[in-house]
Amino acid sequence: MKRSLALLTVGALLLASCDRTTTPTQPTNPAPVDPAKTEPAAPVVGQSLEVQNVMGTAQSAAKQMAAMTDPNSPNMDPDLKALLGLLGMGSAPVPMSGGLNGLDLSGAASFGKNFVQGLGGKGRVTKQAMTVVQDTLATGTRTYTRDGGYQYSELPRDGYVEIDEQSGVRIEAKWKVGGAATVWVNSGYRYDYRTGQSVMVQQEVPTNATGSVTVSGKTVAGLKFSMTPGDCLNTAGPTALTLSGWAGREANAPAKLDLAYAWTEKDVLFSGSAQYATTKEKAAASMKLNVTGTTRDRCGAAFTFTPTRADLTGTLDIPSHKTELNVYLRDLSNLEFSEKAMSAPNALDRIGGTLNAALSFNGKAVVTAFGPLADGKDMDLQPGDQVKFRYVKSGKLVEADFRTAEKDLQELANPRR
Repeated sequence: MKRSLALLTVGALLLASCDRTTTPTQPTNPAPVDPAKTEPAAPVVGQSLEVQNVMGTAQSAAKQMAAMTDPNSPNMDPDLKALLGLLGMGSAPVPMSGGLNGLDLSGAASFGKNFVQGLGGKGRVTKQAMTVVQDTLATGTRTYTRDGGYQYSELPRDGYVEIDEQSGVRIEAKWKVGGAATVWVNSGYRYDYRTGQSVMVQQEVPTNATGSVTVSGKTVAGLKFSMTPGDCLNTAGPTALTLSGWAGREANAPAKLDLAYAWTEKDVLFSGSAQYATTKEKAAASMKLNVTGTTRDRCGAAFTFTPTRADLTGTLDIPSHKTELNVYLRDLSNLEFSEKAMSAPNALDRIGGTLNAALSFNGKAVVTAFGPLADGKDMDLQPGDQVKFRYVKSGKLVEADFRTAEKDLQELANPRR
């Protein structure tokens, strides 16, 4: 017992002597490394795609993508193939009794375009103070009956429906989801033959809307759109916008598109992604742009945007053809986007900052660029001559300034015959 008591006493004394305020050392996470600070690895002779082969490779990728999206391909996703057939794009389109082909819904892209523009622009036309023509969003229900007839209903007043009873296709747009308001966007001018003058045209656009295509009760395409118009929609664009769409089926969709845009006090952000799949292959594309800077008078005549840095990353992944692009601009100076600055002669001559960029193909560098943007010590007084470009051409690694690289790449893109 005495030995045990002695051990307990010694342990208590040791604990008492410790600094109770000291906390255990926690592992610290290192600060993230800015990719712009590291010079990209140079292309390697014999391993990299030579620049004179870039155009041929791009054509090969385009050919591959064309084969994947061919409606007659046996590998096309069956759900997507059926949808394209209903829209008149397949090898054997389903006959329609009248109206739906007239909507010009040639696939997901046209569907999205017509969705925003009122599904074919079949809305009303109104005049405002006799100087502005307003094209409203299409509303009501148009039905093409099995016997070839046509029916129209004014309902819904906040959406648009078009039905083809013979094929079982229903196209629907809801313009005011959750009671959201619509806004007017200037869309150019139109000649008025009655007055002999051009008048401004405005298109009604939703701020929260959905669209869908259903066949015999099964939804085969969908679209969601939301927008924060802000205070200067018609001069500087919306404050934020998102668009997402899919076709074929919603779960594991063979075709999918997502876009997002926002202009905050300190950043301009844009991102987009697209995916496409056949029964055997997949293709995808993505892009993200983040520009940091200062915005002044965004809604006024003295609009000015002064960027300080920018990040651009993009990927295009087609089977056997994967291309990646990374561009980083840092510490930008003497660069201003405004009417006055951009109209000045040699507006970019005094630009400062650094550039770090790399284009790769199938994991191997094709072209890299690294260095300060400001003019060097030569006599041409042009910025960019300190940026070091590297690429492989005709079996040799080339290291050149901006003007030499620009000339080489232009010649390769537009070869003389």
